[in-house]
Amino acid sequence: MFSKSEQMAMRRAIELALLGGKKTFPNPRVGAVILSPAGEVISEGYHASFGSAHAERNALNRAGTDVTGYTMVVTLEPCSHQGKTPPCVEAIVQSGISRVVVGLKDPYPLVAGKGISFLREKGIEVEVGLLSEEIEKLNEMYLLDIATGRSFLHLKMAGTLDGRSAASDGSSMWITSGESRKRVHEYRRDSHAVLIGGGTAVADDPELTARHVECEDQPVRIIFSNRDLPHSLKLFNSPGRTVVATDRELDLPDSVEVWEGINDTLQLLTRTAREGLGLVLCEGGNSLASSLIRNRLVDRVSIFTAPAILGSTGFPLIGDLGIGHIDDILRMEDVTVTMIGNDILTEGRFVYRVD
Repeated sequence: MFSKSEQMAMRRAIELALLGGKKTFPNPRVGAVILSPAGEVISEGYHASFGSAHAERNALNRAGTDVTGYTMVVTLEPCSHQGKTPPCVEAIVQSGISRVVVGLKDPYPLVAGKGISFLREKGIEVEVGLLSEEIEKLNEMYLLDIATGRSFLHLKMAGTLDGRSAASDGSSMWITSGESRKRVHEYRRDSHAVLIGGGTAVADDPELTARHVECEDQPVRIIFSNRDLPHSLKLFNSPGRTVVATDRELDLPDSVEVWEGINDTLQLLTRTAREGLGLVLCEGGNSLASSLIRNRLVDRVSIFTAPAILGSTGFPLIGDLGIGHIDDILRMEDVTVTMIGNDILTEGRFVYRVD
């Protein structure tokens, strides 16, 4: 069904799509490659940011030659509707492309198979499904937004071998290594927003900026809290957008953006998606973490474990999850385990029980 050159081109298209990073949201990450009848790469393109030209048009514009009878390999179904840019299917038809290899059908209601049908009606051969699992992973926050209307939530936690996140006096800096902390700054760079609770804001007074890494677009800092917060917090006195999400009237500096009427984490993640913040990194304490887990809102988890112990008087890494029997244990899948300095980084996603 798919030639070797098409398979190689799709892998390249996935690499190209990644170059768009977080800037494409709420659009998907898309890459496209044009192949000659002999299987040679003629041009490439990707969607760089929301509102900019789509991958297919970029690839066509860069071809520099007549592409009649050529093949386009694209990670996601070409759009068939007028949005920020004209429909890509029309440009493909006008170009003379005779075959289109699509990695994944686009679930967006205004596309959802219409682009594929349009191309076939115009006599273009279309094959679908090449490397679809990889492309689903590539566009996990886009697909989640389409399916649920909420942001993708990445939960980061750090603790000791015995599952403690802080000593009995509340001190926690620094449990993990400098290498682990740099990785967290990379997570921040790649996220649209960083989320903490009011308790963490007061106890740690963090900046929540991406430092020690190149970052063109700092994440929005979000505090989910129903308590008054000191006006002296670094989050309130440093450059960048800071939001407090709450359902109460709080004493806050005038410079702070307030999202009112937010009383649970699902409401919060729905609001962040509407604000164009598709990937939210949570660095909150055990209460916020357990709330997100209990509400099945954690889509990816990264746990840094330091080779140290604090004992039973330390603060637990996770709060109460309501698990009373071993049969209800919450396990992870798609797990990777990596050494970061002297720490162990465990990443994956939770397997939520089907009720």
